[in-house]
Amino acid sequence: MRLIYIASTAALPLLLAAMSTTAANWPQWRGPNGDGISPETNVPVKWSATENVVWVTAVPGEGHSSPVVWRDSVFLTTAMADSKERQLLRFNTQAGKILWQRPVVTTAVESMHQENSSASSTPVTDGELVYTSFQSGKRVDLQAYDFTGKPIWAAQPLEFNGEHGYSYTPLLYHDLLIFDCRQEGEAALLALDKRTGKVRWRVEPQRRRISHITPLLINDRGRVQIIVCGSDEIRSVNPDTGATWWWCRGPSDVAVAGLSYGDGLLFASAGYPNRTRMAVRVDGNGDVTETHVAWKLHRQASYVPSPVYHAGHFYSILDDGMLFCFNAKTGDTVWEQRLGGRFRSSLVLAAGKIYATNDKGITTVFRATSQGFESVAVNDLGEFCYTTPAIAEGRIYLRTGKHLYCIASETAAISK
Repeated sequence: MRLIYIASTAALPLLLAAMSTTAANWPQWRGPNGDGISPETNVPVKWSATENVVWVTAVPGEGHSSPVVWRDSVFLTTAMADSKERQLLRFNTQAGKILWQRPVVTTAVESMHQENSSASSTPVTDGELVYTSFQSGKRVDLQAYDFTGKPIWAAQPLEFNGEHGYSYTPLLYHDLLIFDCRQEGEAALLALDKRTGKVRWRVEPQRRRISHITPLLINDRGRVQIIVCGSDEIRSVNPDTGATWWWCRGPSDVAVAGLSYGDGLLFASAGYPNRTRMAVRVDGNGDVTETHVAWKLHRQASYVPSPVYHAGHFYSILDDGMLFCFNAKTGDTVWEQRLGGRFRSSLVLAAGKIYATNDKGITTVFRATSQGFESVAVNDLGEFCYTTPAIAEGRIYLRTGKHLYCIASETAAISK
């Protein structure tokens, strides 16, 4: 492992520990718990390129990473074609002004899938530091910055060899930065000390196939688990030690869609070589392939967009725009509805409503109900979009191909 010490930092308070602290923040991809669910209630449902837009700011460069929000700051990563820099940007939430942009990595454009970018990994923050994830040459590059843009540490813990390019987003747990890199090369699940970048524990998968799923942190009746998926396995590990709680085969070799959890069930979906969706009970130990798979189906499976769970049902949007409500316990289809366009953005849920954004920047808002599809609004920004919205303090932050939008209802805009 290559490790570069840039500076030391004092012990930091664990700001993610209390929901009261994080409820108004969106500190990582897919929100406070990494499952696409926001605890907020005053969230806008209607907007256009001009209606209910508090501000819109041009984003330099190009990237598919999503915004994260901590109090008065929004963070994004981007890739600059001319300088070959991968940058971290900080915006203020009041007016959308770019407070600073810092070069993190300078390297040639890597080989990648045509729908990938050189800045597809979303940053994560604990309110004190911001953590980035990029490919640098042939290495995985993880770095930490404070809120002034000062570099704290940088680590290159793995060699990278992935046919689809780089897109691996970490998460935070207590004093650890959890990072999973499923690839044909040096694949591993790592826990790094978030203050220094030192590797605290490491778990290697049984197989090595490319996948791009961010780990999911859950607490099932007091047992805290980090769950990872890809390379034809789902694995639950103890985040404090890296020891395996349980594992099972599935859903398939190559997986991209994020995980969802609810009612004691872990929902996973994969796209290659078999389109598969499955649910696993998370209270097992050891190999649970034959004992804890609640259901496994080779149809109606998402490849890229991530689902959300609500009140006994999983809601999933397929890449081609087919929307499904599934019974969580059986996997059966409760209802389905075709939405327009292709989808790469993941679903988010707030105040009993689900937001689905297609690649043309059209967001359909519908009610999370098992009684059938009930549209609330269809909102068109008129711009290309692959990213997932962030929700914080009654505002939606959405990155399109060229801009970062801040969207709010009139009351939320005034209160800010």
